[in-house]
Amino acid sequence: MQRRAATVYAVLFLVIAAGSYSLIGVAQEPGIDVQGETYAENDTLTVNGYEYTVTSVGDGEGTLSRVNESARYTATLANNSTTQLDNSTYRVLIPNESDPSQFTLRQEFNLSDNTTTVTQNETEFVVVDEGENKTLVPVDEYKRQQFGEPDTREYSEGDTFQYEGNQTTVSNVTADEATLSWTAPETLETSLSEGGNVVLGPENNNQTFVAHFPEDQDGVVQLSSNPSEYRSEVGDIDQFNERIAGLWGIVILSVITVVLLFGLAFLPNK
Repeated sequence: MQRRAATVYAVLFLVIAAGSYSLIGVAQEPGIDVQGETYAENDTLTVNGYEYTVTSVGDGEGTLSRVNESARYTATLANNSTTQLDNSTYRVLIPNESDPSQFTLRQEFNLSDNTTTVTQNETEFVVVDEGENKTLVPVDEYKRQQFGEPDTREYSEGDTFQYEGNQTTVSNVTADEATLSWTAPETLETSLSEGGNVVLGPENNNQTFVAHFPEDQDGVVQLSSNPSEYRSEVGDIDQFNERIAGLWGIVILSVITVVLLFGLAFLPNK
């Protein structure tokens, strides 16, 4: 009687396991099907006046790039530092004032590697070999003899000059440094990832998109202007996976129960 009851229960649990397993087999996972344009590498899109280029797409990631033609750059020239200008070295000299409004760039010359110098009484001299005689010439005087008078350039706040290939404006001068500013093109990159929100367009007139990389289309990205729709479909997929996981749990528990029922029912009598 005990074994007969165990067999009946075992069959019942096997039916439950088989039914759950069959449901797993026929169930179809919902996909993501949002509305939005698809783009491949090198395609362009325009959002409220800003033009973007798809520079890369692949493996659930991508990159958009945009060129800002009038990006603002700044540079600082510290007092008594050196900078390169017109292929020459210049020293930055700012007046020792509480609120200076100008600075000077004075050209500096470098001694050649085979020049010998000595220091005497805290003054640096160049050793000039004149045959049998050697004379000492102060470094500044020697440089004037070799290179001529150094070029000096004075700039005030608001002045413009060519610096590193750009038309540069002196925007501010303090006792410690001079600040330069200029405009030039700048390439800005925006990263894309599966399900990630991306904000495109001008700061005061932008638009939010969600990125999706369709599994059935290699090398393309879809940008949807409805992130909430994407989140809803992702929620449906998560719910489906939870149900499938529950069915697998039923299958496993049912099989374990059948094994235990038969194992306990057919134990030998003592």
